[in-house]
Amino acid sequence: MRRVLAFIVALAVSAMAHPHVFADVSVVAEFGPGGFTGIKNHWVYDELYSAAMAASMGYDGKAFSKEANEKLKAAILGPLQESNYYNYVQIEADFLKAEGVKNFKATMKDGKLVLDFTVKFTVPVTADYTMLVIVVSDPTNYIQMTTDMENADVNAPDGLDIEFFADGLNGLTLFRAFRSDIQGLFLRFKK
Repeated sequence: MRRVLAFIVALAVSAMAHPHVFADVSVVAEFGPGGFTGIKNHWVYDELYSAAMAASMGYDGKAFSKEANEKLKAAILGPLQESNYYNYVQIEADFLKAEGVKNFKATMKDGKLVLDFTVKFTVPVTADYTMLVIVVSDPTNYIQMTTDMENADVNAPDGLDIEFFADGLNGLTLFRAFRSDIQGLFLRFKK
């Protein structure tokens, strides 16, 4: 019986260890006059997942209805709320809690489901540099997210001093649960 139980556990663990969904992700760090306000996400899913979601939402080949957009938001992002919508922002030795999602829109492009949305955060600007590390990734690896941090961008009003670059997360203990090839967006900002 123990061998059977061990085998079942091994199968369950191996099933969780590889991705079932694939998404190419790009991000923009958003700032307002008062500081950091969130991360604009652009997720492009694989064709198989896209086709399944489009079929389940009654996609007509033109656009998702308002109701379908709300259903997609609930179906895809609802379960991710407890995981910060896979948007992780480190400030000092803490992760910030996401404050919600705004501007959600689902579209189909070239047979792929595309989600655009902003995950809200609040970090006030000060006269001294505030340092953040931003990572968009699924640490469970159910969704293999390929996040293009090399081409990440910042949207900010004039008057803020912002510096940023993409780099690996090696040595950052808060990110130990992530795959070793994940990159973060390192940024600092001040007035």
